[in-house]
Amino acid sequence: MRKILREKKNFKSYLTVTNFMIIILIIFYLLDKYLPFPNGYTGFNAWDDSLPPAINYLMGNCGGLLINYMGAGSCLANGTAVYRQLTSMFMHSFILHLIANIVGLYFIGNYVEKKFGWWLTYIVYFLAGFMQYLITDPLYAAMAGDKFVEATMPSVGASGGIFALIGLGLAALFFNIKSFKQIDKPTIIVSAIYGILTTYVVSFGWTTVCHNVSMILGLIFGVIIILPFFILKKGKFSPNYKAQTENSSENEIDINDNNNIAI
Repeated sequence: MRKILREKKNFKSYLTVTNFMIIILIIFYLLDKYLPFPNGYTGFNAWDDSLPPAINYLMGNCGGLLINYMGAGSCLANGTAVYRQLTSMFMHSFILHLIANIVGLYFIGNYVEKKFGWWLTYIVYFLAGFMQYLITDPLYAAMAGDKFVEATMPSVGASGGIFALIGLGLAALFFNIKSFKQIDKPTIIVSAIYGILTTYVVSFGWTTVCHNVSMILGLIFGVIIILPFFILKKGKFSPNYKAQTENSSENEIDINDNNNIAI
C-alpha cells in the first residue's frame, strides 16, 4: 500500500508549471515549423536554398508562419510590436535550439519552481525575458558601432528567461550559501553546461549580449524579490517549504520503520 502511494506521489511530482511550459514550447515549435502558409503569404520563410528539400522538411525549415507574427526582429511583419518581446519567448528557430532550451528549462526551471514556487519563478522568467529584448538591441548597437547591422533573422527563444532563472537561483545563494548543498548534481551540471555552451560556444555577438543581460536582470529581480522574504521569514518563503519539511519527517519515519523490520 505504501509503495502504491509513493508511486502516485512520484507521478504528481511531474505535474509542474515548468513541465507544462515545456509541452507548450514543443507544441508551438511543431505548429510553427509545419503549419502550411496561407495563399498569398509573403512573410518570413525559414527555407534554406543551400540544403536539399528533404533536409529542409526534416528540420522544419519549411515553416516560419508563427515566428512571422510572434517573433522579434525588423525582418518580420510589424516586427516592432511590443507584444513580440513576450511572444518571441515561445518560438525557436531550429530543433537543436528547442532541445537545448527544454533540457535547460526542465532542470533549472523545476529546481527554481520547487524552491520559490511557480508564480515567483515565472514572474522572473517572463519579466526578464521581456525586458532583455527591450535592452539588448540598443545595447548591442551602441557596443558594435559602425559594425552594427540591422538583424535579418528573427530573434526568438526562451534562453533569456532560463538565464534569468539561473540568476534567481544565484541570488538566493547570496543570502544562504548553505542552500547550495540542496541543489542536486544534475541541475548544477546542466546549468553550467547550458550557460557555457549557449553563451560562449554556440552564441556570438548579439545573443551573447542577450544572455548576459538576462543573467544580470535575473540577479537583480531575484535580489529584489528574495530580500524581503529573507528579512521577514528568514528564507522560509517557498509555498512548498512546509510540504518539504513534512516529507522529510515522513522519510525519517519510514527509515526507522525499515530499520525496526530489519532488526
